[in-house]
Amino acid sequence: MKNLFLILFVSLQLAVFSQDMTYTKRIINELCSEKYYGRGYVNYGDSIAACFLEAEFEKIGLDKFWETYYQEYTTDINRLVEMPIFVFGDSQLQPSTDFIVIPSSPNVEGKFKVEWITKTTLTNQWVLRHFLSDDHSDNIICIDSTELNNPELYAFANTIFAKNYINAKGVIEGSGHLKFTARTKINEYISIQVIPDKINKEADSVYIKIANDFVKDYKTRNVVGFVKGKTDSVVLITAHYDHLGMMGNVMYPGANDNASGVSMVLNLAKFYKSGKKPDYTMVFALFSGEEAGLLGSTYMANNPPFELSMVKVMFNFDMVGTGEKGVMMLNAKEYPDVDSLLNVMNNEQQYFDKMTCTGATWSSDHAPFYEKGVKAVFICTHGDNNNYHQPTDIPDDLNLAAYQNIFRFVIDFVERY
Repeated sequence: MKNLFLILFVSLQLAVFSQDMTYTKRIINELCSEKYYGRGYVNYGDSIAACFLEAEFEKIGLDKFWETYYQEYTTDINRLVEMPIFVFGDSQLQPSTDFIVIPSSPNVEGKFKVEWITKTTLTNQWVLRHFLSDDHSDNIICIDSTELNNPELYAFANTIFAKNYINAKGVIEGSGHLKFTARTKINEYISIQVIPDKINKEADSVYIKIANDFVKDYKTRNVVGFVKGKTDSVVLITAHYDHLGMMGNVMYPGANDNASGVSMVLNLAKFYKSGKKPDYTMVFALFSGEEAGLLGSTYMANNPPFELSMVKVMFNFDMVGTGEKGVMMLNAKEYPDVDSLLNVMNNEQQYFDKMTCTGATWSSDHAPFYEKGVKAVFICTHGDNNNYHQPTDIPDDLNLAAYQNIFRFVIDFVERY
């Protein structure tokens, strides 16, 4: 009988929520707009986004752990403040579509000789020994994918030489998917990713111009609030709000990664604030610095505003804007009781046609809490994710196929757990 009432309760709440998908889309569109500069560190886009999210928490009426919703911390960060220039032979390539600069690269401007990693380099012992003993300090190393003509050998070469163990001036790495990111340090060498069909194997030189702005002790912040429950036991609901910001004047909007997750946290915050008093104290945390290395979540895990032993379960949302191919509950198999209930619920209610539970993973903001002993589940959707870390990760491309059922699923789980 209790389960019947629970099903009716959640169904009623879903009917209300379905009418509020307008709010979901408004949040995603807002966070992806130009005023936030990709929610990165150029023009303090992360801080502008945090201010907006603080205002949303205030509107919802969440309680505060401190005088504000902010949990501030500092980090070093490297910002690419100008559009990089890269000329391969006599061809100038286009930033973000043809190439990206890994933002741990130093400031540089100049023309450099190219040294090629070929099949002979990798497979002829004498040639490889000679190559490794040479001085490459003024040269750029590039891997000739066409000449290698072997995907496994090419992947091996990329893995080895992208780390620049031979102390070259820089490394050009072929990549079929250009994944821009954020970095908290500057290396001594240049690192550039180029899509393979733009690698000019006839070129003997490249021209590179990179202008960055390395900032020490950059101030950023998590945004944290809560709804007091009937008990002090905590359910922790999280997502990261930062994204990749800008590479020069190219903006990375981050609709799926992770405006979608932020909107889910806000929707759940609205639900638990507006409904009956929850059994657990519901804590909602939006992290900065995920793209630079799980910085915000690590800081909160090390400086929690409550005892982590009080956390019953944590749900972290990262990329929940698709779902036509299923939903993944990453890390869930680490906890037999959680894994069992997740599967029982899905078998009973058919929330998802395909739900995959996995073992441990460290790929998102649940990881620092998992390492502290918190039962932490990372929820993401499986679908068309070709826009991952691309300027094309825009709101219009999100189908939100599993979004409403994830919302229902979490509410159902918290009621039953």
